[in-house]
Order: sequence, then structure tokens, then C-alpha cells
Amino acid sequence: MTQRHTAVAYLLMRVALGINFMGHGLFRILSGVGAFAVNTAQGMAKGPLPHGLSLGFGYCIPWIELLLGVLLLCGLFTRIALVAGSLFLIALTVGTTSIQNWAGAGTQLQYSFIFFAMLWLVEANTLSLDSLWRRRPV
Repeated sequence: MTQRHTAVAYLLMRVALGINFMGHGLFRILSGVGAFAVNTAQGMAKGPLPHGLSLGFGYCIPWIELLLGVLLLCGLFTRIALVAGSLFLIALTVGTTSIQNWAGAGTQLQYSFIFFAMLWLVEANTLSLDSLWRRRPV
């Protein structure tokens, strides 16, 4: 595959992942962060994690998703966003497996793989704001 095709493929995957995460966060925020956090904490009630931890993290989730989504969509701080997204998914997986939601954990593992692949191929991120900043003369 030529370098240009790789850059376009990376751009398309980065934008798709960014829209996915941005949509998760944005529509949870528009629907009410409090309601989302309470529902998340209620869903975690059968697990061993403290209610306050689940509730607090539930309030953070939509904002984290929105921030990661916007950064990925723009290709801004891409490497940092991919590492942060991977860590975020690890945290989500801890909660999901603690309540033995194996289907949810499987979905999170799929997202984790996409973050892994995007991070592994981050040198192909040439069609991005990151790349524009690197090209600017000082």
C-alpha cells in the first residue's frame, strides 16, 4: 500500500472512531449527565465496586468520551488521545467485568483493539492537525 493510501485509510478510521466517541459523549451530555451517571451506578450495584466510585466515574464518562472524540476527529494530540482512550477502556473493562457483563467486556475489547491498531500505526496520521503543526515553520 502506498504511503498516501495509508494516510487516507488512517484518516478515515480516526474520523470514524472520533465520531463514535464524540457521539457517545455528546448525546449522553444532551440527555443529562446526571441521569446517565445514576443509571450507570445502578447498573454497577450488583458488583463489588463502591457506589460512590461508580457514580463519580459515571459523571466523568460522557465528558471523557466527548473530549477523546473531538481530539480524534480533529487529529489533535492523537497519540495522547489514543493512549488516554486505551486507559479509559481499561477502566471501563474493570467495571464491566466486575459485574460479569461479558458481552459488554467483549465490545470494550474490540474498541481496545482499534485503539491499539491506531496507536501502532500513528505514523500514518499525516492528514491531521498534529501533522499541520509539525510542518509549520518556527
